[in-house]
Amino acid sequence: MNILTFDIEDWFHTHENRKFLSGHIWKDLPSRVEDNTERILDMLDELGLKATFFILGWVAEYHPKLVERIHSKGHEIAAHSHWHHNARLLSPGDFEKDLVKCLEHLKDITGIPVTAYRAPGYSLKIKDHWAFEILAANGITVDSSVQLWNNRVSLPMIIEAGDSQILEFPLIKSSFGFPYSGGGYFRAMPQVFLNHFFKETDNGGSREQYRLLYFHPRDFDPENPYTNLFSAFRNMLNKYNTDACMSRLKIILSNQNSCTIGEAVIRYTNAK
Repeated sequence: MNILTFDIEDWFHTHENRKFLSGHIWKDLPSRVEDNTERILDMLDELGLKATFFILGWVAEYHPKLVERIHSKGHEIAAHSHWHHNARLLSPGDFEKDLVKCLEHLKDITGIPVTAYRAPGYSLKIKDHWAFEILAANGITVDSSVQLWNNRVSLPMIIEAGDSQILEFPLIKSSFGFPYSGGGYFRAMPQVFLNHFFKETDNGGSREQYRLLYFHPRDFDPENPYTNLFSAFRNMLNKYNTDACMSRLKIILSNQNSCTIGEAVIRYTNAK
C-alpha cells in the first residue's frame, strides 16, 4: 500500500528559510507553486489516481484558486501548518495559532473542516503529547508528522491525545537511516536503490504493507530559482534530478497500488 501525499508549498518554503519567521519576503519572491502543482494534477489525471494534499496555509492565503482546483478534482485536502515552522521549536500557544490560521484558510476555501495534519519536516515526535492534544482539540483526527527508524510496529499507530485519539501515519526511515519515499532523497537516490526500496515484496516474500510517499511541487521543477537565501547545497538539492522525478514516480504509480490517507483510514478501520 503506497499512501500518496503531496506537501503543497512553494520552492522557497524550506527548512533553511525558517529564519525569515514572518514570511514578509515570500510574497515578493517569484512563485512557482501553481504551475508545478498543475503538473502533479495532470499526472494524477493521466493515471486516474487520487492523493492527499497537505497544503500550507500561506499558499492557501495567496493562491486560493489553487486550493479550489485541487479540491474540485476530488483530492483530499489536509493541513501543513501556516508558516512552515519546525513544530517543536514553537511554544504551544504559537503552535495552535499557526494551526488554526491554516485550518481557517482551508475551510474558508473548501467549506469543509480539515481533519488531517502534517507538521513541516515531520518535526513532531510521538512523545510530544502537548502538540497532539492541541491537534485533537482543533478537530484533527489523522496525523502524519512523525518519522520512525526502520519501523517494526503495526501501522498506522494510535496516539493518545487527552480524551481523544489520533491515527498516526508516520514516515518510515530505511535501515540506512534516511527516508527514501519522497522529496530530495527520492530524487538523489540512484535508480538501483529505488528499485530495491520499492520492490513489491520484502525479504520474507510478503507484500509490503505500508509505505508513505511524499512530494513537493518543487520536486518536479527543473527551473527552481537560484537564491542567496539558501546555501549552495540547498540550491543544488532544489534542482537535483527534478527533470527525472516525475517519470520515476509515474513508473512506481503505474505498477503499484496507491491510495489517499483517507482511504488508508477506511482500510484500517475495516480491518479492525
